[in-house]
Amino acid sequence: MCGITGYYLNSSLTNNRPNLQRMMGLLAHRGPNDEGFYQDTHVGLGMRRLSIIDLETGHQPIVNETGTVHVVFNGEIYNYRELRTILQKDGHTFTTQSDTEILVHGYEKWGKDLPQKLRGMFAFAVWDSAKQRLFLARDHFGIKPLYYSQVNGTLSFASEIKSLLTNPSISRELDFEAVDQYLSFLYIPEPRTIFHGIRALPPAHYLICEKGNTRLQCYWEFKPEPNGYASPQEAMEDIREAFEDSVKAMLVSDVPLGLFLSGGMDSASILAMMVRHVDGPVRTFTIGFGNREKHWGELEAARRVASFFKTDHHEFQVEPDIVNLLPQMIHHFDQPFANPTALILYLLAGQTKNYVTVALAGTGGDEMFAGYPRYKGMVYYQHYQHLPAWLRKSNATLAGIALRDSANGQLWPQRIRRFLEGGASSFSDCYLSLLTVLDQRRKRRMYTPEFEEALASSDTMDFIRPYLKFENGIPSLERMMLADVNTYLPFNQLAYGDRMSMAQSLEIRVPFVDQKLTQVTSGIPLQWKMQGGVTKGLFREAMASYLPKEVLKAPKRGLNLPIALWFREDLRSWVRSLLSPERLKSRGYLRPEEVEKLLTEHESGRRDHSLFIWALIVLELWHQQYMD
Repeated sequence: MCGITGYYLNSSLTNNRPNLQRMMGLLAHRGPNDEGFYQDTHVGLGMRRLSIIDLETGHQPIVNETGTVHVVFNGEIYNYRELRTILQKDGHTFTTQSDTEILVHGYEKWGKDLPQKLRGMFAFAVWDSAKQRLFLARDHFGIKPLYYSQVNGTLSFASEIKSLLTNPSISRELDFEAVDQYLSFLYIPEPRTIFHGIRALPPAHYLICEKGNTRLQCYWEFKPEPNGYASPQEAMEDIREAFEDSVKAMLVSDVPLGLFLSGGMDSASILAMMVRHVDGPVRTFTIGFGNREKHWGELEAARRVASFFKTDHHEFQVEPDIVNLLPQMIHHFDQPFANPTALILYLLAGQTKNYVTVALAGTGGDEMFAGYPRYKGMVYYQHYQHLPAWLRKSNATLAGIALRDSANGQLWPQRIRRFLEGGASSFSDCYLSLLTVLDQRRKRRMYTPEFEEALASSDTMDFIRPYLKFENGIPSLERMMLADVNTYLPFNQLAYGDRMSMAQSLEIRVPFVDQKLTQVTSGIPLQWKMQGGVTKGLFREAMASYLPKEVLKAPKRGLNLPIALWFREDLRSWVRSLLSPERLKSRGYLRPEEVEKLLTEHESGRRDHSLFIWALIVLELWHQQYMD
């Protein structure tokens, strides 16, 4: 696992040569064990290494036998041994035992088709000096990040935006549409970033820069395609086999390895497979809060699972110092990101790093096996939409008036209200309403005239609508999951998993987000996955013989910070200070009087606006770090 960076000069006459050492230095947290670089007339490649496989000879950049192909790589290739055998039979000579060297010889054999051969998580850069070609590629699901910018005849790339910002030629002009999308979804959907001049290389894409020409190409697409199972029961054996194979593949490591254990279905299932392939007790790690907030955590559930599997279990009790921790978190994202769970992972990764260098996590299980409550809600919607339109509109109005949000972290009142409010809309609009943190009409009322004018021709949902269109006969429920796998998973879940773990120099691996596993899961209908009307119903049944009954029967909880409570009590004055009318006016996005209404509504306990308030706080603190 590493951080990579570099540049390509389209012309040797340009004076815009980035400072490679400075770019590498800002990625030191991603790779504290080693560094390496390569430079010639046209190109610079740099890396910082977190040593995981082949600790002795895995130094990068790695070069081919003739010295014409160089590579820097961030990630893990789980099928590197199989690919190595194929390449050796073709006569390629290997000088290391690392998975990185696969990329050098794989590029020589397969060229631009190389990414399709890889099973794993990756972002890498290949410099082909014979063809004067820079080749960048990112993994199928976007587990590992890669950003780039083109300005004044120079293409620069890096694992993190901060590395690119060392180049004074790269503008910090803001993308206001990105700000708008952030205030709706808590993240900025790729390929956008907060900066107009910096883009993310999308998942499952490669970029070729050659002789002044740049080409971006998609090499793989996730689509639900029927795979011939006659019944849910027939699919279960393949699910178990593919899932176990994924977990086993991700246990390859030359350094200590463990598991983030929440006590829920996903992490417990990974643990059930780990104990079948790991000698000795599996190391497991869980985080919780103080006594007042203990019902927000999962310590007790994780403890029971750890006891069942006899793991080497570690519990960490924390009382997050939000005021001081939040600026640290923002520094590692480089742009606004407002899922509060990221802060929990930042703390958990920091503690876990004291024991292991690699941790497996249950990210992606909800997308692959229908674990989110909103999936059940949209199944109900298919029946609800048969009610008369006037009745659904009346229910939406009454829900907004009568249903009060819970003040103690329970989400069901809010979910019911939002379902009824969206139930008067089309399937896609109802689903989109469940994804956003604030009603779109109210959010736009909060915008200043100037900000509203800047967004006049934009569509907040433009990145997700294409997945929800009825195309190729894909049913509406499958289109919903298609949208999540292509947007919510990479831009939210995987994004904070990478940033927060690498901020602590810890590698996270995600067995649910695996190319081979998706070959099985992608074609299983959502109705089957929710067998018996239960989220993850099919996966629960597939894992029934491996897990304790209480895990199989437990509803999805999730690990969340009790920010709704804190914003009403302990952090109330801090929130008011950060979101003062003077600060809001200086930023120019929001009407202070509308923010005041929202804060008052939250403090009264009638509505839980904690996520939107968190988003506003993050945006303000980000401005202070990156713009002021």
